[in-house]
Amino acid sequence: MHSLAFLLCLLATPLALAQQSSVYTCRFENDPHGFSSVRMKKYFDAQSNMELGKIDLIQNFVIVETTPTKVYQIPLLDNQSYVQLWHSANLRVDAQLLYSQGSHEFRANYVKNSEKQKLICVELRN
Repeated sequence: MHSLAFLLCLLATPLALAQQSSVYTCRFENDPHGFSSVRMKKYFDAQSNMELGKIDLIQNFVIVETTPTKVYQIPLLDNQSYVQLWHSANLRVDAQLLYSQGSHEFRANYVKNSEKQKLICVELRN
């Protein structure tokens, strides 16, 4: 009976993850007027069995570039934080977050090709 319950939990996990998604909005630290910003979306893709996402570069309220990414969550040794990494061939966003982060602002690094910029981000919540 225990093995059946374990199997059902194992099968239900991807379905539960498939319904979860997150959206983050970020501003560039060196752009005090907010003319450029970044929106990041992540979701669980059941077909590839991993988290995928996209990063939108927004200028003057218009999306000028969309980059599909893979999203990785790498736990750190302190068991209280992790690195979230959005990765594509020429774009990377990484941030160190706490598991208890909630909707607090956090800092991230935006690296496109070899150009690195600092972001200030927050997760959007309903």
